[in-house]
Amino acid sequence: MKYIQLIPALLLGAMLTACNTTKKLYEAQEYDQVIQRVAPKICDGDMNAKQINYVAASYHKANQADHERIQALKATGQPDVWPEIYQRYCSMKGRNDALKCFPTKVKNGMNYVKLDVDEDMTVARNHAEAFLVAKANQLLSTGTTQDGQEAMGYVVQLAMTNKDNPNIPRLFMRSSLCFGDAVMLGYGNTSGYNLSPEFKATVLAFDEGELPTCNDFHIARNRNFSYMYTVAAVIDDVMVFPVKLDEVTFKEANGGKTVEVSDHSQSKRVTVSGRINCYSSCCIHPEKEGPECSIPFEVTSTFKNDYTTIKGDREACSAETLNRLNSKPVPVPTDESMLIDAAKQLNDLIAKELKK
Repeated sequence: MKYIQLIPALLLGAMLTACNTTKKLYEAQEYDQVIQRVAPKICDGDMNAKQINYVAASYHKANQADHERIQALKATGQPDVWPEIYQRYCSMKGRNDALKCFPTKVKNGMNYVKLDVDEDMTVARNHAEAFLVAKANQLLSTGTTQDGQEAMGYVVQLAMTNKDNPNIPRLFMRSSLCFGDAVMLGYGNTSGYNLSPEFKATVLAFDEGELPTCNDFHIARNRNFSYMYTVAAVIDDVMVFPVKLDEVTFKEANGGKTVEVSDHSQSKRVTVSGRINCYSSCCIHPEKEGPECSIPFEVTSTFKNDYTTIKGDREACSAETLNRLNSKPVPVPTDESMLIDAAKQLNDLIAKELKK
């Protein structure tokens, strides 16, 4: 019986503690914390009048403060204000969404009106993204470590503003290279095609200084070397097209003499496609598994040779045909030699991506 008598007292104590905590948060002007703490309880049916009053007052005061701040920021006309404007619109929308599950009677009592800020948020986000991209590029253009590291802050902010912004992979890649003194080069093959060790070695054959960075960077040749950034070429597909032989035959005549002319064409193509993945300890998407950025690529090695043969009197050939007779058939390159050529192209492509 004593335990039963204690229950109301415990509940009363818990209610007083909760109310006291809410009051302290409100008095400290932590309005969003008040809403986050109390709004779910009201949605679940807890109609404590004091708690509702704290939420109502917090809601209106926080929105009013954001509205006034947004207007003041816009009045400056400066491009760097848009990230904050966008975040404040997000806060207003978040508060509005947190209260939309309240009973209609509670909404009416606190003068709750559904806010329509979606269009304003879109405009603000577009301006914010444009500023963050421009600022990051400006800092990275100096080539200094300090500016490169500052650029990473803007890239992180860009990812928080819109994680799908297409500029993030390359900006992240460039700014990440400023955080250490070495880059590890990685390689993977998921294509199922048996690529040779020479292919891998050719893809990763970078000279010191070829990879542009903010520092006097080195290439980490093994896992024991200190590094903070990895660039990995992952081969997803290898397509080796068979040799294609085309032939066109026609006749030419000159002064009663004739000749049969055959134009021949030899061709072969090898295509390698995949991803350039980047990994860094400076993670901008902690919740994401896998690479921080992934840039698709496709490189193609092409062989083509044209030559002409004749049957008949050479004196019947036109000047153009006589000129083409200087070309001769040549051996078609092997699959391996064309794959090595594709590997060289991929090596150049990785360096170019890091320079962008």
